[in-house]
Amino acid sequence: MKFARLPLLLTLLFATLLLTACGPSNTVPLVAPTVPNNVLPAPNAPRVSVVVFEDKRDSQDLGVRRDGTAFVGSQDASQWVSQALADELRRCGMQVSYALTPDQARSGNPDFIVTGTLDKAWLREVSATELVCNMSASYRVASRSGKLSNRETLNAGQTRNDLPSGDMAKDLMTSCLRDLVQPMASKIQTIIGQK
Repeated sequence: MKFARLPLLLTLLFATLLLTACGPSNTVPLVAPTVPNNVLPAPNAPRVSVVVFEDKRDSQDLGVRRDGTAFVGSQDASQWVSQALADELRRCGMQVSYALTPDQARSGNPDFIVTGTLDKAWLREVSATELVCNMSASYRVASRSGKLSNRETLNAGQTRNDLPSGDMAKDLMTSCLRDLVQPMASKIQTIIGQK
């Protein structure tokens, strides 16, 4: 009778180990959100240069797992956010360039320069099946004449409950990033006067 339960216990143990191994790794691939239907800019579309956002976060880590170890990104988080914003503005029909510094942006003589800060990009593992992501960034638009918009801060947050998988953290971060940059691009479009 005791040996009859052995295969069931071994199967449960194997399934538990398999699910644990499928959980998110500590390195989160930071990939750009994919949105279909790219738009070609009109010939008279404004030229906008997005400068890499300044990283104002307290830590370079992306968050914390339940065991206390850190989530880390596969690339620089501020560059990831800035590039995603540039891509989103491009999808809005603008002529967009990407610059590492404000001086580099000015050298291209764009109509507008977008600068900003990454204030938060944090991922927290609540359980084996639950992850929470919070992001916050501020931006400002400057025209060629030097007129500045007010600095505005936008926030995004999501929770994902799902079976553990290696892509869960990446998918959640990408989705949260999309929720951050889409409204930001829309607001910048309004500031620039393109509707």
